[in-house]
Amino acid sequence: MICFIALILFGIMGIFSATHRKIALDAFDCVFKRITLRKCTTGLDVKLKSDITSKFLEKSPKLGALVYKHFEVISWGFTILMIGSLIWSGVSAYNYYEYGNCNGPSVDDQRGLCIFDPTGENSQVSNFQQNSCTDSSLVPTELTLKEVNLSLFPAYSPAEVKDQMVYAGCYACPNTRKVNPTINELMSKNMDTVKFVFIHVPLHGDLEYLIKLENCIYAKDKEAYWDFHNQLMQIPLPDINNQSKVLNVLNQISGINAKETLACAETSKAEQLYQAQLMEIRKMNIEGTPTIFVNDQAFIGPKPLRVYERQLSTHTDWFGIGLMALGVAIILTIIYFAVFKREE
Repeated sequence: MICFIALILFGIMGIFSATHRKIALDAFDCVFKRITLRKCTTGLDVKLKSDITSKFLEKSPKLGALVYKHFEVISWGFTILMIGSLIWSGVSAYNYYEYGNCNGPSVDDQRGLCIFDPTGENSQVSNFQQNSCTDSSLVPTELTLKEVNLSLFPAYSPAEVKDQMVYAGCYACPNTRKVNPTINELMSKNMDTVKFVFIHVPLHGDLEYLIKLENCIYAKDKEAYWDFHNQLMQIPLPDINNQSKVLNVLNQISGINAKETLACAETSKAEQLYQAQLMEIRKMNIEGTPTIFVNDQAFIGPKPLRVYERQLSTHTDWFGIGLMALGVAIILTIIYFAVFKREE
């Protein structure tokens, strides 16, 4: 199966060289005939065997004779290694398309190294070591929504709910701001079927008042809350830590009395709700933001839009359908040539 290795190598080299392109075509012809149970007629396998063993014979006649004698076994060994490498690369590419990382769906997988995302940009989170956006007392465990009372948090719920997205973010965290336009685009496309829950996870002493303000606004006017939420995501990052500038944003929200909202945020009821929310956040085992749940699948870091969309029940997996169709076409082609075009 030396022709298979030649097909890969000369196929790449053939992009830049017409000579190598001719060898790649011969290699393809040879490989195709072998997998359809026919003999290779190009003579490429014999030529490659002669060229390779001659190089070894020049250095060491004994080694050259050994390579020539066991050439088929050696070529099969390298072929198996190459096929294994291609399969591994294919799985990594599929995982990257499906989950935004090379390794798989779990949180530990998302933290792993990925050749398609060498900087780890898709899995970066703002954690307590960077800016106190999470609670440093949390022990890293698997993310979960089990036993979490989501009704305590601001939510948008359409008439017909088919999917659920829980978005745990932090206004003062750059990675949350990075993914926010993606989340907005996803919701604008699926607002008729996706229930959306936003969980503000500052757990930062200077921003406790902001959660209480949000809760008061949400209780008063849900549309005004989402307006406030979107404006906070858009103001300059340093302004989030400036209470007067946050209050300026509050004053611009239609239908909300800023003084009444501030008074509401200072009540014991507001404090009780805030503490209850913190208890629910701790149940989720969040280590950083953004942390996003699409139905039962958890994601850390800012993922591409396609990753979130593929978890929705309303999404049509054209990529998967295309891969299956391609696989079926290849198998049918091989069977056709192996059965009906096989040389006597």
